[in-house]
Amino acid sequence: MARAKKSYAEVALEMYESVQQSNDKERKLKSKVFWHEFRVKKRTTQVVERIGRILTEQKLTVSVKSGDVFGKEKDDDRIIITLWPPQGEIVTVVSPIFPPIEWFSEMKTREFESEREVEYYFVMPLLEKLGYEYDDIAVGYPITMFEGVHKTKKQVDVALFNGPSRKNEDALLVVEAKESDKGITVDNIGQAKSYAQELLPACYVLTNGQQIIVFQFNGMLYQNERVMDFDRSMLNERWEELYKYISKKAAIDRKMWLKGLLQKSSTLAVGEHQPT
Repeated sequence: MARAKKSYAEVALEMYESVQQSNDKERKLKSKVFWHEFRVKKRTTQVVERIGRILTEQKLTVSVKSGDVFGKEKDDDRIIITLWPPQGEIVTVVSPIFPPIEWFSEMKTREFESEREVEYYFVMPLLEKLGYEYDDIAVGYPITMFEGVHKTKKQVDVALFNGPSRKNEDALLVVEAKESDKGITVDNIGQAKSYAQELLPACYVLTNGQQIIVFQFNGMLYQNERVMDFDRSMLNERWEELYKYISKKAAIDRKMWLKGLLQKSSTLAVGEHQPT
């Protein structure tokens, strides 16, 4: 009798158990082996996203050793499967500072006619209430990044740093503003993510003045997490949670943790290539 095919969820559970039982709480598989376990012959966008969601639900995260996009890596590339959250992740304890109720009322009712108005009349006041100061804020921050093999210059709508330094080690947030009459698209999210991969902030944020989306950036070691996605009308109700993720205090604490994680990963990577 032929054995029944395992569902994606069953394969993910087996992976979770094998990672859980390993000494370093991770498992490395060649790409072709990983996809074979899921019986995937063609990596369509829908299939890759579905497997990614199932792994996330199973408290697993995947990364590609080469840094390539998951699902588009070469067959001999390595896929690293780890538990999420990783051991030692900080839990930031911050006491939120609540703005006056009048401020929330003003933010709820204000209308924005352009992307620039979203930046100056919504993002800037929001950042001020989250504890950022003048020296922390870089508007239209220039970065150089690669598109394929070509260098290209881009501008981050708003980049937040810890003080006047503009070094990556002091980058705290990336904020992308969009027009208020347009929804936030997958391409918009990809754009903000690409900026985060250059600056290595604690989080990146997208808003059109109505919808606010917050991603925790995980240093390209783990899948970034969409931790908040809410409407401006809920700003008062969601303030404590928002403060926990992107206030200056919370961003500094998480950036320090992220730097330690990246340094540890770099040390391990060097160790893997040391001659034995």
